[in-house]
Amino acid sequence: MSQWPGDGSQYRPGYVPPPAPQQPTWSAGPTQWAPVQQPQWSPPAPRRGPSPLGFMVVLLIVVGLVVAGLQTLPIGTDPVPLPGSSTTPSPSSSTPTTNKSTGVGVPELTDSALYRQTLSGTCPKPVKTISSRSQYQQQVDDLIACLETLYRPVIDSAGGDFSTVSRTFYDKTVASPCGKETDAYAFYCETDNTMYFSNRVYEDAQYARLSVADVVVHEYGHHVQAMMNFFDESDGLDEKRTVTIRRIELQVFCWTYYVFAHVPSFELTGSDKEFFLDVWGDTTDAEGHGSVKAQQYWGPRGLDGENLGACNTWAVNADKVK
Repeated sequence: MSQWPGDGSQYRPGYVPPPAPQQPTWSAGPTQWAPVQQPQWSPPAPRRGPSPLGFMVVLLIVVGLVVAGLQTLPIGTDPVPLPGSSTTPSPSSSTPTTNKSTGVGVPELTDSALYRQTLSGTCPKPVKTISSRSQYQQQVDDLIACLETLYRPVIDSAGGDFSTVSRTFYDKTVASPCGKETDAYAFYCETDNTMYFSNRVYEDAQYARLSVADVVVHEYGHHVQAMMNFFDESDGLDEKRTVTIRRIELQVFCWTYYVFAHVPSFELTGSDKEFFLDVWGDTTDAEGHGSVKAQQYWGPRGLDGENLGACNTWAVNADKVK
């Protein structure tokens, strides 16, 4: 079993615009689609990271909790055509180029059969506003069941070891086989194949239509990595462990937006894409989860990617996960 050294602050921050934001825009037909200015929301003070016991991947999905800004944006039911990226390299190929000078040199990571796979199917459409705890928990359960349906044939085709995943809801403190966590936002523990969601995920559900889905899809991405044995394969790589951790985190960060873009029932709207830009434009744990620059590279790759290989963080230079 892989040992996880912890990866810095593991708490979901509020949205604080960077001093000189350079957010990506997309070309959508004859006009440019670009984010609107959002008001500032101060994050809570950072706390300590997770226990290093067992293998645990903890969420730092930077959600941009911009209450006023998101509430003033119309969230319609009509799907918005997915724009093509104009500021990031096209992710049309299955994987970025791999060579000894850039990739990690482990074929199971850089050239996995998983990267040739695509997702096909639908998920329950997220409700606009979660109004009760039971509704929230039902959405989490529905999303997990859907993701298992979408990924089972993909994992089987790629030669992985498919397994179901469990979930646990907790308030502030929870004990898992990976250790005791206090105030962690959400995390995945490989030892018991369980995704853990703190009460703050429920409390934050009001801030954006895809807020809960963002957390669930991210954490399930770590389960996908576990099913493909990526964690064990990444042990002992000839690079700093913090670089390896960022490869792991940015891969699931990218996969999250691949899922949103390729599962039609999410019916992405302009407001959803404003939410994505808020996420990509903020981080409080660049060391463990990647800088704003890295998020703004991998987020659009997932959104525009043709297959899961668009999120191959193992075949690129370490600068791409910095």
